[in-house]
Amino acid sequence: MDEDPLALDTRRKLYEAVRRSPGIGGREVQRAAGTGWGETVYHLDRLTEAGLLERERDAHQDHYFARGVPLADRNLLRLSRSSSARRLLVALLERPDQTVPDLSERTRLSPGRLSVHLRRLIDTGIVATGRSGRLRTFRVSDQGRVVRVLVAYRQSFADEWVEGLLDTWGEIFRP
Repeated sequence: MDEDPLALDTRRKLYEAVRRSPGIGGREVQRAAGTGWGETVYHLDRLTEAGLLERERDAHQDHYFARGVPLADRNLLRLSRSSSARRLLVALLERPDQTVPDLSERTRLSPGRLSVHLRRLIDTGIVATGRSGRLRTFRVSDQGRVVRVLVAYRQSFADEWVEGLLDTWGEIFRP
């Protein structure tokens, strides 16, 4: 007979941390659960093997999702774990077709930091580019989808950028 993968308190804590914040990185799971790193990795592996969690690896870290998080939402959730990327997305949702100087002023992010996050968002198709004269502009490719995901998972973000946006858009896009 197979053991219940959530029988251990540590696993329940780790699972709940991931369930509450889909796309969360391993170190954030560790902090949320208050466990040691080796213990966290071991139990995340057991939860993944049991099929309760799904792990996605990118160039920098592993990201975890509870089973059932739609595949189409995962890239957006994974990237949205960064507060800088969330600020950027919100700024583009509020005012599409902004340039790097516009975005830098609006988000208070350095051009270098903006470049990193814009590249990741463009590479995954979340942000599209255009032109205004000689300047490159940026906009969210599918505003409805991005707002729907931010509304559906708003508790896991809980920051002033998302809350401000959702005060305006939240009534339109109820999950």
